[in-house]
Amino acid sequence: MVSGKYSALSGAIAREQAMGNIAANLANVSTTGFKKNRISFESVLNDAKQITDAGGINYSRIRKIGTDFGQGGIQETGSELDLAIAGDGFFKIRKGNDTFYTRSGHFTLDENGMVKTEYGFNLLAGGNQPVQLPDAAGKIISIDDNGNIAINGEISDSQIQIYSVNDDKLLKQVGNSLFQLEQGGTDQGVDDFRIVQGSLETSNVNMMEEMALMINTQRKFEADLKIMENYSKLGDKQNELGSIS
Repeated sequence: MVSGKYSALSGAIAREQAMGNIAANLANVSTTGFKKNRISFESVLNDAKQITDAGGINYSRIRKIGTDFGQGGIQETGSELDLAIAGDGFFKIRKGNDTFYTRSGHFTLDENGMVKTEYGFNLLAGGNQPVQLPDAAGKIISIDDNGNIAINGEISDSQIQIYSVNDDKLLKQVGNSLFQLEQGGTDQGVDDFRIVQGSLETSNVNMMEEMALMINTQRKFEADLKIMENYSKLGDKQNELGSIS
């Protein structure tokens, strides 16, 4: 009976963690370039141990939390330095010695003509060089599908580059729609990509889907709590019978 109680407890803990993940997704439903996380579960015991050691009762836990890099919607803004990626890949940005990857393409021009994110990170071109548009302030900036930049119709030396990574499982979320590559990860410039100027990629979180998932997870959590409560009642009755005998 104790094994069954712990099995329900492990299920409740896993569902509580899943609820936290869903809440985080919903909190970022309006965050530009945000990528939702998905949880997968696993059984603690393998088939043999489940039968021999646990009497057919198993325990559950979260196996991993993985990022869904699926395309978000593309929303037109009209701003010259708002850029969306249609397809795979990331903008590569840097601040100091720290390099990040993002799908959030809201950029601005500083007083030195450097193209930066709202948090002060430099947008990198090919060769990991920062994108700089000197004397572009107040002029018309045009960016085509391939990242070529023109200032008042004149082609600039800088070009926007989109990067891919060798294994997106090595991308770690660090907040503000930013990712860092963990050890063993490498990147390379993408040859075939499409940039949409004057637009931003929205979050890939579907509110209705997350709400349905939240309701389902909440019901399973409540069912686990009910099972634990019933086991406690059975334990109390067992103790009463033991006292009478």
